[in-house]
Amino acid sequence: MKRRIHVWDLPKNKIYVQFNEDFRKNLFNLAIKEFGSFVKLGKFLNVKRADTTIATNWRNGTNCCPLDLMIKLANKISVPLKELEKNIKEVRYKSNIHKRGGNSGKPIINPKLPIVIDDNFAEILGHICGDGTISRSNIKKGIYLKYINSEPVLIEKFKRLIKETFGKIEPNIQIRGGGNYKRPNYYLQYPSIVSMFVLKVFDYKPKGGMNIPDFIFGMSKKSKARFLRALFDDESCVIAGKGISIGLKPINPLKNIKLLIEELGIKTGNLYSYKIPSGDMWRFSIGKMKSLKRFDKIIGFVHPSKSEKLKYTIYKKRRFERYDNSEPKNKIINLLKDKGELTADEISKELNRSKETIIQHLRNIHKDGLINNLNNQNRSVWYINQQNVA
Repeated sequence: MKRRIHVWDLPKNKIYVQFNEDFRKNLFNLAIKEFGSFVKLGKFLNVKRADTTIATNWRNGTNCCPLDLMIKLANKISVPLKELEKNIKEVRYKSNIHKRGGNSGKPIINPKLPIVIDDNFAEILGHICGDGTISRSNIKKGIYLKYINSEPVLIEKFKRLIKETFGKIEPNIQIRGGGNYKRPNYYLQYPSIVSMFVLKVFDYKPKGGMNIPDFIFGMSKKSKARFLRALFDDESCVIAGKGISIGLKPINPLKNIKLLIEELGIKTGNLYSYKIPSGDMWRFSIGKMKSLKRFDKIIGFVHPSKSEKLKYTIYKKRRFERYDNSEPKNKIINLLKDKGELTADEISKELNRSKETIIQHLRNIHKDGLINNLNNQNRSVWYINQQNVA
């Protein structure tokens, strides 16, 4: 699996760079020493009007330089490519190479080259597979990375992840509200250069063609968890007191998400389909106490309300787990055998337990068919089912 993405891994004829001042001056001084003049350097690089383009625009840092030509030059004058990459202070992607000039597309400032495929990168991919996309509908205008969400915490987290992974770059932001929007939706759009780094390792396809990156299965446990956290932050639903469910239209990515989460020791329910106005959806759930606790420990949520609901669900299920304990169950049955009909309030006083706890125990025992309930003179009383209890 690829661990880093170097700038020369991208389509070099469409990548334009700016160098740090000292490196830039030294690079072109070495070039002139090698070729003797900018005219001869221009012939080597196949650049017309070298006196303007190279001597002024590139050497002085007025315009960005085409990466493919800078690599050709570096190889000629024995400048290591890693040294070239280390001194890039701006990098951008030019979607239409027939346009005049090199300064097109918003750049990444002080890019973190080479880009490392780490936990942050995995989490970004999770968001792309969730509420994000990479748009290739009009390549001449750009290949934009987009992320849409109504939760401000997730929007700020995504912006931070992009900066920490790629370098200084701000998205274009639109806020959409009103109409069918229950909450304002924040719409982030990043320029093509960010998309190009992602697409180098993940051939993202939207809608029905979408799947999760294969290489995620080969990453560390932490990276898998970060990828899943982003996906569940975007796409899951937490029903307080019950559990987590996640649904997508295409079944293949959901199958792989299920496999990935089960690799982390979290058991899931079966995949099932259901109808919505725009077609079929597929879903699976996580409902067992042990799996919910493990999800919370290993994956968790950044989404504040989902995190809160999950913790409440675990708390509630932990209490219900106690109700399955056979010791209080036997005490209640023996008490009813001895005393006859009793209310929940009377049983709670006899056993010195809260009424709420006793009621939950009574419901569970009633489900087992061991006791019955009767409203007797405005009193709800419980008594032994003699047919099922010896």
